[in-house]
Amino acid sequence: MPSLSPLRASLRPSVFADLEVYVARHVARGADLIALHRGDTYLEPPRVAQIGGPVAQGDDDDLYSYGPAGGLASLRNVIAEELRRRGRAFPSVSGDRNILLGVGATHALFCSAASILSPADDVLLAAPYWPLAHGILTAAGARPIEVSFTSRLYDHPALDAGALLRAGLTSATKAIYLSSPNNPDGKMLSRGQLESIAALAIEHDLWVFADETYADFSFGAPHISLSSLPGMAERTITAYSFSKSHALAGLRVGYAVAPREVVALAQRVAAHSVFNVPVVTQHAVAAAIAAGPRWTDRALRVSRRALDAVVEGLRDTRIRFAMPDGGAYVFLDFHEVLGDRPLTLLLERAVERGVLLAPGASFGTEFPQHARLCFTSEPLPRLVEGITRLLAAVDDLG
Repeated sequence: MPSLSPLRASLRPSVFADLEVYVARHVARGADLIALHRGDTYLEPPRVAQIGGPVAQGDDDDLYSYGPAGGLASLRNVIAEELRRRGRAFPSVSGDRNILLGVGATHALFCSAASILSPADDVLLAAPYWPLAHGILTAAGARPIEVSFTSRLYDHPALDAGALLRAGLTSATKAIYLSSPNNPDGKMLSRGQLESIAALAIEHDLWVFADETYADFSFGAPHISLSSLPGMAERTITAYSFSKSHALAGLRVGYAVAPREVVALAQRVAAHSVFNVPVVTQHAVAAAIAAGPRWTDRALRVSRRALDAVVEGLRDTRIRFAMPDGGAYVFLDFHEVLGDRPLTLLLERAVERGVLLAPGASFGTEFPQHARLCFTSEPLPRLVEGITRLLAAVDDLG
């Protein structure tokens, strides 16, 4: 067989690959597994956006034809208007110039990264990080440089965020990748921390990939978008996802907000990968936006109650974690539970008890004894039962 691509071969496998054999064994015998490893929600999306409802009925011929390669102008304009209304972008953000639609935020980010990065470039990857970020940057040809970030800010809030990232700079650094609220630990960056990062980016003429897919899920202070700060609109690519904001993960629609030069080039990349985002799903997310914030406001309240249940369930245990500022996750530190033993030992016991977590090494090499728990993927009674099962797995280890 001819050789495969070394670059693609360097992409990391699934975050749950090491435990798939144990999961498969339990599924085969019909065991009940509580899925706290996946970044999803059990909530149904807004009714107006559901396939089979008004959005997918009638004789709208454009549902079955190729759509515009850049996406429906009406949707991009609605998105830009919503961003301006909520102060999440620069005031002059335009639907036709600054909105890149993608088949999920993952696709929009990859097309943007492929438009900016080359094999000679390094990207500072603020850790812990969303696992697919590493693969996106690698697939775009760049070299991710992990920099310990939000975990240190949780431990020492007075640290300078820009200085933490500065420590990872190389002569080839072209960009920074960060998320706020962060996946997996829920850290949301303050205005002062964002200003420090902005100063670093401007000083060294860096691009910044700002993953703000959980911007709607802040549990305290209001979320601040990096691109809204002075001097950052022209160097920031901001990602948003309807998978998170409206529970539409299966429809695969997300977008990036970026300078028009980036959008124009990224649309070429998108056209040579999927050509256009499915038209019916674009109509669905447009309907979700038009329905207003009622669904997202309810989802935020549900998420807050779920987080409270996690905190209560893990109180007075040997499992350590920082209280998330936002998002949908807690990043659990099992160092006191495991000692010198590997995390896989605990995760195997957890699967046997019927609960799934995502292993921490997928979120950064410095987290081999951490695991991510998603508190929005299951209804509250199942979440509470999942915590009970997790604690039983911890007890199994002794």
